[in-house]
Formats: sequence, C-alpha cells, structure tokens
Amino acid sequence: MSARIGGNLEDIGRTAGIMTDTGTAATAASEEATAVAARMEGELDAATTTLRTHVTGVADELRTRINQAKERLGATDWEGQSRAAADAAEARLSGEVDRVLADALASVDAYKHFMLARAEEFVAQVQGEFGGVMADVDASYQELATASRTFAEQLEAADRSIAFR
Repeated sequence: MSARIGGNLEDIGRTAGIMTDTGTAATAASEEATAVAARMEGELDAATTTLRTHVTGVADELRTRINQAKERLGATDWEGQSRAAADAAEARLSGEVDRVLADALASVDAYKHFMLARAEEFVAQVQGEFGGVMADVDASYQELATASRTFAEQLEAADRSIAFR
C-alpha cells in the first residue's frame, strides 16, 4: 500500500529528482556556453591563418610573375630610356604588391583582434551574467528539490504516525 496524504510520495520524489536534474542542466548549459565561446578563439585563429596564407600566396605568385617579366626584359638587348622606364615600372609594381600585401595582412590582423575582443566579451558575459543566472536557477531548483524531499518525508512520517494509532 502506497502512503497517501496530499499526494503520492513516489511522485513527489520523482518531481524532486527532476528538479535536481533541471538545476544540474542549468549549470551544464553555462559550462557548455563557456566552452563554445572558448572554441571561438581557435576557430578564429584557423580562419585568419587561412586568410593570411591565401593573401601571402597571391602576393608570392605576383612577385614571381613580375620577376619572370624582369628576367625576360633583362635577356633582351633593349637599352636606353625605355629600358629604364620598364625597370622603374617593375620596381613600382613590386612595391605595390608589397604595400597591398602589408595592408591585407594588417586588415586580417585587425579583423582577428576585433573578433577576439568580441569573443572575450562574449565569454565574460557567459561566465558572468549567464553563468550567474544559471547558478541561480540551479540553486533554486536544488532548493525546490530539497523542499519536495522534505515534504515527502514529512508526509511519510505523518502516514506512519496515523498507521500506528
């Protein structure tokens, strides 16, 4: 025979367990959010490394083509002002490639630093605000679970005292 005063003790016990699990899930959600935010930095590093590699590769390819053109020009017996102008154009072109590469790499770095700052802000929010809220939720559910267990124990004690009379 199941004890019954104001509810089924087994149901109250199950409810207390669910409340405990809910509180634990809130804490786990906060921890998972922190872990996801921390992974953002690694993913951002990978993305910016890919961008840097690509931009550097394009610049290297351009330099190679410029050098090949200069070598072909050097193999000719072309002289005078036209040759000097071609040499100057090659030097300007190489300089522009270097400048554009430096600008592109600086932009990639600026993007990375901007995104890392946002990721750090997000982590701080998750650990601070969200973590605090989830800790409060956990504490509240743990208190409810304890209260439910206490209620069930008191009901069971009342049933026992009634049964002895």
